[in-house]
Amino acid sequence: MRVLKSLIVLACSGALFTAMAAGALVVAPGKAQAHSYKLGDIAVGHIWAPTPEKGAAGLPVYAPILNNGNTAVRLVGASSPVADQVRFRLVQKDDTVQWPQSVELRPGKPFSLAAWHEHIWLSGLRKPLKEGDWFDLTLDFGDKGRLPVKVLIEKTPGH
Repeated sequence: MRVLKSLIVLACSGALFTAMAAGALVVAPGKAQAHSYKLGDIAVGHIWAPTPEKGAAGLPVYAPILNNGNTAVRLVGASSPVADQVRFRLVQKDDTVQWPQSVELRPGKPFSLAAWHEHIWLSGLRKPLKEGDWFDLTLDFGDKGRLPVKVLIEKTPGH
């Protein structure tokens, strides 16, 4: 009888824990939900920025993007309340920096905003950012629309 009571208590507490956890996900969505975004045929995965070094002149932002449509789409700009200027940056193999006006997203081809590729660059940070912080960024896909996202500051991608 004692074992049966223990099992009932354990089952009830497990059910209670599951219900509480499910409720917490509904009330306070976790990072996983906030890490992927969609605008029509455009999908944006985990968007993040590395922890800025003290006194850094700028901050890169990285993310995978996929255009699931049938025609090319252009990422024509971005904006954020945490920076004076937001633009695209590309560092060549010889360390020269280019500032592309837009980024082309070919249909069905994954694209990475990454250190070795075009990425977003924030200049004139308006507030200090540290690991674990989030900030707002709006991606502008021209005639396809704008997509508000949350950027996570982290040492390495993937939470």
